[in-house]
Amino acid sequence: MSSASEPPQTASPDEGPLFFVKIPEGQIFGPIPSKQLDQWVIQGRIDRQCELRRADSPVWEKSDQRYPILSLPEQVGSGSPFHQVRVSEDNAPYRIPHRGIPSLIFALIGLLGICPIFSIAAWSMAHSDLEEIDKQHMDPGGRTMLLWANYLGMAGVIGYGILFLGFLLVAMLRFVL
Repeated sequence: MSSASEPPQTASPDEGPLFFVKIPEGQIFGPIPSKQLDQWVIQGRIDRQCELRRADSPVWEKSDQRYPILSLPEQVGSGSPFHQVRVSEDNAPYRIPHRGIPSLIFALIGLLGICPIFSIAAWSMAHSDLEEIDKQHMDPGGRTMLLWANYLGMAGVIGYGILFLGFLLVAMLRFVL
């Protein structure tokens, strides 16, 4: 990019009119021919926050007035064509695989009475995965397993809680009596 303080350049008739580009930080570049301006838009060097001015006019206009594709929402694939790869990754139906099988195994181990930590882990993992599925960030294919793991983990935690309270009550009764 050339600085605006340089002497004006002349464009050949096939390159179109000359333009200045003002970036959001206030720096001005140009004059550049219309064809080079088109290339900068394609390369993503110009986005909707930039302003453009023809070399023969004192009026600045938003870049999306000359290039309407820049005014479309990024989910449509515009903003800047430069960001299409990033946008396509963000719009994936899900990014993370579910943890249905480990959650269900932990819930079953917890219910067998081996250790209450397994029930807590199963409930926690299943609950967080179900939230991610609802946000469409996770593979919904394991929803049924996660629901089972969530409920079985919850039942295990409640069961261990009741068992703990029972032991505590018996210990207190022995102490009192």
